[in-house]
Parts: sequence; structure tokens; C-alpha cells
Amino acid sequence: MTDQVNEVIQIDENHVIAERREKLKALRESAKLNGGVAFPNDFKPDSQAAVLHAEFGGFDNEVLDPKAVHVSIAGRM
Repeated sequence: MTDQVNEVIQIDENHVIAERREKLKALRESAKLNGGVAFPNDFKPDSQAAVLHAEFGGFDNEVLDPKAVHVSIAGRM
């Protein structure tokens, strides 16, 4: 019984994944025709992590807290 349920769930998941891939393909083709990207965003970083690390990496929190430096960076954290 459990094997049958797992098989049905697997078939449903495969169908959903195939559907998502088709939607992504359509988004990419539409973006290519319109000169854009599939997933645009308007986030603009104003700093780079390497530069911030070089500039502030040697300081302790006691030194950095009063400066209250605010930055925007992109990427995985």
C-alpha cells in the first residue's frame, strides 16, 4: 500500500517539475525576445564584500558601532 502511495506522489511531483520547467523555458524565451532577463530585479549593491572586509576587517565591534556604516551588498550570506 505504501509503495503505491509513494509511486503516485512521485508521478505527481514529476508532473509538477516538468510543468515548472516548461514555464521557465517560456519565461526565458519571452525575455530573450524582449531583450531582458527571465527574473529581473532592481537591487543595486553599493559595496563589495572584499572591499568592506579590507576596510573594516581589522576593527572590533567597539570601534565599528559608533561609525554606524550602512551598506548594500548582493550575494549569499
